[in-house]
Amino acid sequence: MAIKTIILDFDGTIADTRKSIILSIQSSLAEAEMQPADEEQIKAYIGLPLKDILKKIADIPDDATMEKLVAIYRKRYNEIAENCVKLFPNVMRVLDELYQKGITITVASSKGRGALLLLLDKLGVRDYMTLILGEQDIHHKKPAPDMALLIMEETNSKPDETLVIGDTIYDIAMGHGAHCLTCGVKYGYNSTAQLKSEQPDYLIDNFSELLKIVN
Repeated sequence: MAIKTIILDFDGTIADTRKSIILSIQSSLAEAEMQPADEEQIKAYIGLPLKDILKKIADIPDDATMEKLVAIYRKRYNEIAENCVKLFPNVMRVLDELYQKGITITVASSKGRGALLLLLDKLGVRDYMTLILGEQDIHHKKPAPDMALLIMEETNSKPDETLVIGDTIYDIAMGHGAHCLTCGVKYGYNSTAQLKSEQPDYLIDNFSELLKIVN
């Protein structure tokens, strides 16, 4: 069956946000006077919701501390990301071609909704998106299938005509949980070996390869 809907991750899939995430977390920990985290620590968990990343890398004693740290991060990220986030090669061209083909393009991201919309606007791709979900839009976050299930419900799409595209095992697991087709991108934040461990239907080296899959 032909692919009618694609569900895109944001960080590490269509946009290179590694530097912005790492710098924002390190800056937030410093402002909160908490133990610092190095780049490798943070990088290992990119793709999870923010609170899950913070739980992995920081000793957070209570919910109040977590909420304070998240608030600092949101402010810092919006300041930092504006100048250092960019689209990966060929993303704009491919999104335009997919859009022209009449394929429904959606986003399912662990990023906060405010930052997500801000960056999609800044990068000039928001108009291609039929539906955009950030971490506040769903209770059970990646790797749970809920985001993909909601997108299929809202777009009236069937699993075998829906392709989930992401750079982490959490994206692929979400797609599998919703019984969608899945595609891992090798240039993001998880290794090829990690992606293969989740057995995606497709693996690509460059975003432009999506056109072959869809065609």
